[in-house]
Amino acid sequence: MVTSSVRRHLREVRSALRVVAAVLATLVLAVLHRGRVRTPEPTTQVGDARSLVVLVHGFGAGPDCWGDVARALGGPGVAVVVHRYTWTTGVEELGARLADEVADLARRSGARSVTLVGHSLGGVIVAASLADGRLAGVVTRVVTVAAPLRGTRWAHLFPVGAVRDLRAGSPVLRALATVPATAGTPWTALASRADVVVATEAAALTGTEPVVVDGVGHCGLLRDAGVVTRIAGLARPATPRRTRRAASALSALPVRPAAARPALALVA
Repeated sequence: MVTSSVRRHLREVRSALRVVAAVLATLVLAVLHRGRVRTPEPTTQVGDARSLVVLVHGFGAGPDCWGDVARALGGPGVAVVVHRYTWTTGVEELGARLADEVADLARRSGARSVTLVGHSLGGVIVAASLADGRLAGVVTRVVTVAAPLRGTRWAHLFPVGAVRDLRAGSPVLRALATVPATAGTPWTALASRADVVVATEAAALTGTEPVVVDGVGHCGLLRDAGVVTRIAGLARPATPRRTRRAASALSALPVRPAAARPALALVA
C-alpha cells in the first residue's frame, strides 16, 4: 500500500515536472518566435518624441518578442525603445540600469509621457527601476504583463541570476511589494488564467489594476490581438487623476477579438 507521504511526494514530483515542461516550452516558443519576427524600426526618433514607450522583455526572450506590440504602438510623436539586459545579474541591479536608461531617454526626448511595459521577468525589473524614487515624476504609466511580482514556483528549479530573485518571498520581491502603491503612477497588471508559468494572483500587487484574460499562454500574451490592443491603449499619454481608486476586482478581456486595432498614432 502506498503511504500518504509517498503519494504526496509523487504529486510534488509530477507538479515539478509539469512546471519544468512549461518553462522549456516557453523558452522554445520564445526562440522560435524570435527567429520569425523582427522588431520594426521606430518611426519617431527619441529626440523628437512627445510620447516615449520603453519595452522590457522577459527571461529567455529578446527584443524581437515585442514585434506585434511595437507595431501597434508606433506612430507620429511616439518613440518605442526596447531595453536590453542579461538575466544573469540580480533584479535590483537590472532595475538600477533600467532607471538609468529611462532617465537618460527622458532627458533626451523631453517627452510629456513615459510608459514602461515589462513582460514576465521584465515586469519585475520595471518594478525595481521605480523602487528608489529616481523616476518619480518621469514615468507616467506602467504596464506589466505576466510579471511574477509575487514570485513563481519554477524559479526554485533554476535559481540563477535574476531568476533567483523570482522565488516567492525572496528579499527582493518583499522589498518591491509596496512599489506600485507608493510610486504614484497608474499601473496595470495583465495576466492570463491559462498561464502555467505565472499565476494570475502572483502578477498583481496592491496599487496595481489587475486585468485577466483567458486562453492565452505566457508567451502568447504578447501576440494576442486583444492584449496587444490593450497595451497600445494604455500606452497613450496618461492624464492626471483627481482620485486614485483601488482596484477591487479582476476585469476580463475577450479571449480572441476579431482583429487587433490598426497602428495607433499616440500624440501627447
